[in-house]
Amino acid sequence: MAGNHNGQRKAASQINKANGQTGSSQKPDQKAAKKNGHVRSEKADKKDAALARHEPAGTLFAIGGAEDRQDTKIILRNLAERIGSSKLVISTVASDYGDELWDAYRKLFSSMGVKNIKHLDVDHRKESLKDHSLDVLADATAVFFTGGDQLKITTRLGGAALAERIEEIYMRGGIVAGTSAGATALGEMMLVGIPGGGINKVGDVLHMTTGLGLAKNMIIDQHFSERGRIRRLLGAVAQNPRMLGIGIDEDTAISLESDGKFYALGSGAVYVVDGHDLSYTNISEASFSRALSVFGVKLHVLSHGDCFVVNSRQPVHTGAADEDVEKELRIIGEEIV
Repeated sequence: MAGNHNGQRKAASQINKANGQTGSSQKPDQKAAKKNGHVRSEKADKKDAALARHEPAGTLFAIGGAEDRQDTKIILRNLAERIGSSKLVISTVASDYGDELWDAYRKLFSSMGVKNIKHLDVDHRKESLKDHSLDVLADATAVFFTGGDQLKITTRLGGAALAERIEEIYMRGGIVAGTSAGATALGEMMLVGIPGGGINKVGDVLHMTTGLGLAKNMIIDQHFSERGRIRRLLGAVAQNPRMLGIGIDEDTAISLESDGKFYALGSGAVYVVDGHDLSYTNISEASFSRALSVFGVKLHVLSHGDCFVVNSRQPVHTGAADEDVEKELRIIGEEIV
């Protein structure tokens, strides 16, 4: 177990380094110039450039559900480190047990150093149109959607000022995260109300609708291997080859960064279904009783620390840097003591 957690911590550390979350990357003259107010940070310049191109400067954090909340908490701890002293808003919109989830996640994030935490709970769409709901997001730089029913998120928030504000947080460099249904809602399209096995016959019903649209050209599915959802994701991509199908196991996450790459994090796997080169499917032409055919679809399976470049649709293996080994072993040693 210690070896596995060590490898996961190394990869998590490497992900944070890749996205400028270490404090030693600036040269001395850059630090001095910044202190005297003569030079804007490179990070700020990148945010402005991304906004000018209408590209997000922030991070999306999609978790496949059932993330570890008791042991090393690799996923939630990585998210908490990114949030730091900033304001986090926990949204329980998707759940009928909002108070219980709010209490659980508030305690978890607080125990990991996040102290400025607020609760967003909208039981009816009309509440999302009120100013006091929008006030909860004031000065927030991170939003976390709990699990439940993804349709509750989109029907209560979609098109409202709350959803626009959440998108603005993401566009301006903030973090928008979600677990289980909260992860699914981040995609451009989302699967809803389908039995776990998904479709096998052409005539099986595949229900899809629009998500919050933060993860462009993506359909995100969760509890993936645990609930046998590969067939339904294949069916979704067969219907929409432009979309990348992202299946995320439990206790596993992806962090989609502003540079167009996402990284796998956690104990399970991330499955990427790419239909860009799909050559044939019978989903629109065969009899309803016939089994689904799909030709030319690519399937990539990523484990902790692996990277996927969205624009080129190519996976990349990233090994842990040697300089991280002693640091990670020291952390593990401190936890054992």
